[in-house]
Amino acid sequence: MTDSSFAKKKKKVTYTASTQGIERAENALKRLGFESKSNFAESQLLSRSTVTKFFLRQPIQLDSFKRICEALKLNWAEVAGIIEEAQSERLEINSDSSPDTDEVVQVQAVNRQVTVIDKESKKIKAVIVLEGDINLVNSDLKVSLELALLTYPGDTIKITDIQAGSIRLIVEGSQEDIKRLVSRIQSGELKELRGFPVEDIQLLNESSDDEESDELNDKWHLVQEIVNHPVKGRKLRDADLSDADLSRADLIGANLSRADLIGADLSDVNLSRANLSHADLIGANLSRANLIGADLIDANLSDANLSFADLSFAYLSRADLSRADLSRADLSLADLSFADLSFANLSGANLSGANLIDTKLSDANLIDADLSGANLSGANLSGANVKNARFGNNQGISELIKRDLIQKGAIFEDSPGDRSEVLLPH
Repeated sequence: MTDSSFAKKKKKVTYTASTQGIERAENALKRLGFESKSNFAESQLLSRSTVTKFFLRQPIQLDSFKRICEALKLNWAEVAGIIEEAQSERLEINSDSSPDTDEVVQVQAVNRQVTVIDKESKKIKAVIVLEGDINLVNSDLKVSLELALLTYPGDTIKITDIQAGSIRLIVEGSQEDIKRLVSRIQSGELKELRGFPVEDIQLLNESSDDEESDELNDKWHLVQEIVNHPVKGRKLRDADLSDADLSRADLIGANLSRADLIGADLSDVNLSRANLSHADLIGANLSRANLIGADLIDANLSDANLSFADLSFAYLSRADLSRADLSRADLSLADLSFADLSFANLSGANLSGANLIDTKLSDANLIDADLSGANLSGANLSGANVKNARFGNNQGISELIKRDLIQKGAIFEDSPGDRSEVLLPH
């Protein structure tokens, strides 16, 4: 499988391991002989940051959560505290709360399901994720939500628990009614319950511990193939490679447009001339990556690690690089016009000859950066730290701006500047 058509980007629900779940996971690591969490992450082709978040009880997306639990031979629903809490730790409900509020908590949605049927009762359990504040759910609203559910699939649906993490309704019902409920939610027919937007529904896996693990899903098969069988120009448009460890992979000329690479480890990867336009790379690790001539137009690289990456001649117009780490990165002759580099770390970066027309550099760290020959027409440098930053032969720098930058610690190595619309740092 060299192409990817399976993974259209969808929102994803995130899960956090319970305290007891982490204790089990730590014990499982030792029992299974993993030397370290880094070693475990590498064995599962998961980025180290994803595994670290899991063990720090930070939210990670469901498919990664399941993969970790499967590798540790643990039931993901038990590790998440869903099954245990539904049985023994019922959430205390504040009967004085009211749902009349506009305050909501953002969540991400689920896209994979495992259906497991209770052989004795023939009932299915599921989690419905609602967008909202758990503190707004009182006993009256619980009854109201249950009545609302009954009007959609049938008369067997019952809410067995309500948990935090946005609002998670643990429900059970007959196979027919639950499947009908799933269909209505996935089709968009059922969009809200008593004013709370429905994010998605996840059918729970309650299989026994000795049940054989499912085969790697298509996403992880693809990750394995990318790592083990390099193919130049691979077609990966819309692929879901989030949280994957692709470090040191060869993706020269690959088409990764609109791909989901959130949290992926792409350190040392060769992505020269790759198409990453509109790709989602939030929080990805691209340190030391080869991105020479890559197309990153409209890509989201916020909070990404691009330290020591080679982005020379890259196309980054309108890209979101806010809060990204670009320290010591090579951005020479790159097109960064209209890009957002606010609060980015560009210390020691090479921006010589770069197109910075209308680029947002507010509050950026430009200490020791080289901006000689860069076109700064319309760029916003307000609040930027320009100590020891080198300028020279820049379009868009007036004498007034030049004097102000020098006062802020910048170094100029050219003749008087020209007319400018650059915003003053302050």
